Amino acid sequence: MRKLWLIFAQTVTIALAAYFVVATLRPDWLGHRTTVVSLRESGGGDHAPAPANSFRDAARQALPAVVYIYTSQEIKRPRHPLLDDPIFRHFFGDRPDVPAQRSSGLGSGVIVSSNGYILTNNHVVEGADAIEIALADTRKFRARVVGSDPESDLAVLQIRPGPNETLPSITFGLMENVRVGDSVLAI
Repeated sequence: MRKLWLIFAQTVTIALAAYFVVATLRPDWLGHRTTVVSLRESGGGDHAPAPANSFRDAARQALPAVVYIYTSQEIKRPRHPLLDDPIFRHFFGDRPDVPAQRSSGLGSGVIVSSNGYILTNNHVVEGADAIEIALADTRKFRARVVGSDPESDLAVLQIRPGPNETLPSITFGLMENVRVGDSVLAI
């Protein structure tokens, strides 16, 4: 009886697999009609009204304040213990220290004030020797860490724009206006 059940299960599995392959690749063999939907851009461009569930306007407003964060860090490799052994040094001489390597990272953040404060995650800038910020309009700035909190994984950076340079920034909403179940947008 067990052997009969095993043969039945294998037969059903193979038949279902064959059906799905045919239904996917050649649905006309099964008599299914295929509808092709073509998407094209409307002639209105950016001025076309956004659908009701679209975040287009919010993204357009916030995107200039989103920044790329490039970090680099010098990593020192530990010296091998044999290099300190006097017998090893007698036969092979003094070996120079192993040169340090650089590690780089990439993250994102958002400009929260027009005087150059940027909010990001702590893990993005943790241990970084050099931090460079790239704005959406391709401008680049050196940044420094103003404060960080590893426990909440938040960090605040600061860049110094020139006297005639303006920075786009976001504005924070009021906590009283937010409820559980509201839609949010991450850019």
